[in-house]
Amino acid sequence: MADPVPPPSNLPEPYASPWGRLGDALRAVLASLRLKLRELWRRNREGDLSVPGFWPQGWASLFWPLLLATLVALSLALAAQAWRGSSHRAAPPAGGPASPVVPLTPLEAPALSASERVAPPPATLPEPEPLAEPEPPPALELDPLLALLAEDDPDHLVASAHPVPGDGRLVLTMAPTYSTMAPASRRRWAERWQQRALALGYEQLELVDGQQRLLARAALVGSGMILLDPGA
Repeated sequence: MADPVPPPSNLPEPYASPWGRLGDALRAVLASLRLKLRELWRRNREGDLSVPGFWPQGWASLFWPLLLATLVALSLALAAQAWRGSSHRAAPPAGGPASPVVPLTPLEAPALSASERVAPPPATLPEPEPLAEPEPPPALELDPLLALLAEDDPDHLVASAHPVPGDGRLVLTMAPTYSTMAPASRRRWAERWQQRALALGYEQLELVDGQQRLLARAALVGSGMILLDPGA
């Protein structure tokens, strides 16, 4: 016996929950905001953001971080001042009846006989202070650009990153493991890094080996990456 056919729906399209659409929109906004903050961070590090005329051009990358730190410190100081004022106002007024003060009289210690007298304890030398342990060396900091690319590089195929902001070009030096992969895998990784480079503001992407031989570059016509054979 055949299964019954469900009655046709009167709705023009499948129902989608508005809460689900709102969640997708919020995730898209957060992703766009994250990319914008990374772009601003890169542009500030390269000195591309505008600064006042009195600020030295050689320190252009320090103006906006110092301004932001000053505003945060000022906000914290104002908040602490407001909290102190509210705590002082909440203290109970000192206007109640004062409690009587009872004078204290010293207690007389009973006299001890010679046999009951205890000799003072011998003087002890102070214990030497423990030696301070040496501070651990500071942790190594990765290149911020290489750290961003590492999110899409679980196999650590990118050895180093060399941006050329004037040409809008990003050069990635690949590890030897990349050259041993199949062409399809190399193309897939190259196009994935190309999308990340475009998101970071670089229109051109080049992949080179440890000897700076060109392995792949962005296509001049259309999109995608062109793989090259350095031994040819």
